[in-house]
Amino acid sequence: MYLYRPVGLFEYQIIKESGFKKFPPRLYWQPIFYPVLTQQYAEKIAKEWNT
Repeated sequence: MYLYRPVGLFEYQIIKESGFKKFPPRLYWQPIFYPVLTQQYAEKIAKEWNT
């Protein structure tokens, strides 16, 4: 099973700088890890929520 974590551009840059080996800590207003089951839904969230 794959789990997707929607990220915005800022988070993506941090992930890229780590060599794609770790996620950044959640932001203070993001108290939970929100994985989703489909890439389509992850893309929708990343476009609409993380901009």
